Order: sequence, then structure tokens, then C-alpha cells
Amino acid sequence: MSVVSSVALAAQSFVAEAVIAIAAKDGETFDPDKVTPGPEGFIATAVFAAAVIALGFLLVKRLRRNTYRHEIREDIAAELAESGNADGAGSENNARGDGNDGSRGTGA
Repeated sequence: MSVVSSVALAAQSFVAEAVIAIAAKDGETFDPDKVTPGPEGFIATAVFAAAVIALGFLLVKRLRRNTYRHEIREDIAAELAESGNADGAGSENNARGDGNDGSRGTGA
């Protein structure tokens, strides 16, 4: 077990004991069967779920955009290959994808 996880476990135990002690001061006894997350837990779960859904939509958007870019580049490369025999070496460099196709470093 690493030092960080040991410290985290000790801090968690300390907080749990402090919460039990505060509850005992109010005259209530601690019943482990009645522990619920309450409205804060519901809100935290809802926010987490919304964040995961939003990240999913953003991921799909980026994947779709990259797919379209790839298809367009293939179409352009095919068109340049067809007309490349008349143009000479300049078209061959762009058809090869040497980075001079105006992509501004997108990496795809």
C-alpha cells in the first residue's frame, strides 16, 4: 500500500469517527442500517451522470468530425491523383499527404 493511500485511509477513518462523535453529542445513536446519501448524494450523482453524458456527446462529435475530415482528405487525394499526371510533382506531394495540404497541423 502506498503512502498516499495510507494517509487517505487514515483521514477517512478520522472523518468517520468525527461524524459519529458529532451525532452522539446530539443524543442520537448511530445506526449503520439507516445511513443514506440524502439530497446531497442525489445531486452529486445527477451532476456526475450529466457530466458523463455531456462528455459522451462531445466525444461522438469529435469522432464524427475526424471521420468527415478523413473522408474529405481521401476524396481530395483521389482527385489530385487523377489530375496529378498533368500537374507534375506538386500534386504528388499533396496526394502523398506530406503536410502541405493546408491542414494546419491537425495530425490526421
